[in-house]
Amino acid sequence: MEEHLMYYGLTHNPFDKASENIVETVDYKELSFRLKYLTETLGIGLVTGRPGVGKTVILRDFVNHLDANRYAISYLPLSTVSVQDFYSQLAISIGIEPAFRKSAQFRQLQERITEMHDIEHLTPVFIIDEAQYLNGKIFNELMLITNFGMDAQKKCVVILSGLPEVAQRLQRPQFEAFRQRITVSYQVVGLEPDEATQYIRTKFLAAGVEGIIINSDAENTLVNKSNGSIRRLDLIMTECFIIGAQSKKSVIDNEVVFTAVNELSLT
Repeated sequence: MEEHLMYYGLTHNPFDKASENIVETVDYKELSFRLKYLTETLGIGLVTGRPGVGKTVILRDFVNHLDANRYAISYLPLSTVSVQDFYSQLAISIGIEPAFRKSAQFRQLQERITEMHDIEHLTPVFIIDEAQYLNGKIFNELMLITNFGMDAQKKCVVILSGLPEVAQRLQRPQFEAFRQRITVSYQVVGLEPDEATQYIRTKFLAAGVEGIIINSDAENTLVNKSNGSIRRLDLIMTECFIIGAQSKKSVIDNEVVFTAVNELSLT
C-alpha cells in the first residue's frame, strides 16, 4: 500500500476510480430506479450529465447487478462512426460476424435479438457511450433496430449515455419520432453540498477511518472546489493524501486542499 494512505490509516484509497465503494446519492437512487424500470419494460433510455458527475459509475454499478442469466450486456464506446460501422459494432457485440451489406446486417441483428429474447430468454442491453458524438442518422437506425412486430413488442434495451448536449440535440424537429421512443430519461446533476460532505465521510468510513483527518474548513473548501463533480472531488482528495503526508500533517487543512487544487490545475 502507498505510504500516504498508510499515513492516514486508510485500508485503501476509497476515492480511487477503481474503488467499489458506492455512495447512494440522490442521482444514484433516481437513476437506478429508472434503469430498473427500463430493463423490465425494455426500450430506449437516455442518461445525460456533465463530465465527472458520476453517470458512468452509476450505470456500471447497475449493470454489474443485473442477472447474467437474464441480460446480455454490450458496451459500445461508439464515438464518431458511420451507420455501417454502427451496425458492425452492434453485431460483433452479440456474437455475430457482420455481413457485408447494411441491409443484411440489419436482418442479422433483428434475427439474433429475437432469438436471444424469445428462445434463449436473454435480453440484450446495449450501452452506447459518448452519445453526443453520434451521427444523426444513427438515431433513426436505432428506431428501426428496436422495432419488432409493428411496434407491439420490445426485445432489447438501448441506453444512450452522454453530455447534456445530446438531449438538447434531440429537441430538434427531425428527432421527434426518436424522442417519442425514449422510455426513460434522466440527467445526472452531481453532488449537492450536503451530499458531497456525506460522500466524503462515507468514503472515509469505507476505508476504515473513523477519526477526523480533514478539518471542517478544508472539507468545505473541497466541496466548493469540486463544484458537484464526483471526479473532481476524488482527484482533489487523492492529491490531498499525498501532499498532507509529505507535509506531515495529521489533519488535512485548507493549505493542503488549495495546494492540491493548484497542482491539479483545477482552479
